[in-house]
Amino acid sequence: MPPIKEIKGQPTWVDYGLPDLRTLEREMRSSAVDEVEAADSHEAAIALVAQYLGFVNPAILSLTIETPMGLVTVDRKSFYHIVEKRADARERYVKMAMDTLTGPFEVWKVEYDDGSYRLAFIGAYEAKRQMLVIVAVRDGLLFWNFMQTDAKSLNKHRHGELQHQRYKPLITDKEKGQS
Repeated sequence: MPPIKEIKGQPTWVDYGLPDLRTLEREMRSSAVDEVEAADSHEAAIALVAQYLGFVNPAILSLTIETPMGLVTVDRKSFYHIVEKRADARERYVKMAMDTLTGPFEVWKVEYDDGSYRLAFIGAYEAKRQMLVIVAVRDGLLFWNFMQTDAKSLNKHRHGELQHQRYKPLITDKEKGQS
């Protein structure tokens, strides 16, 4: 079965006239969120992610998190793949992922070639690293993945249909009717 891919040509942040994350004003960013210390194994990374996502007991298989887009289900089994590339040590950014999920800078509805869509939660921080959290839409909203990135790369994920923004767009002099 071929992998599903994002539909090309969806409107981008540029089309919407939104600010560039590379030059985003400080007051529009969230405060930096502390990293967690990297785990020394895949199993330890899974346990760390589980702990910070609120899985306080091994018997808990799923939980829900309130977001601006509604309740998002987190299944214990759905975050194993997040930490499988050990060189990335993504578990270090789990607190930033939670912060992005509950208070995103923006949320984009991204369409895929199989007719489905996912939500891209964008986190803009006063830090070198920014955050992308992907929420799949399957019988509701399902936490799927998260990754840290720089602002330039994160701009590439700001496309589709803008669903939520934490800020009011800045009004430029041109829009005010001034030259």
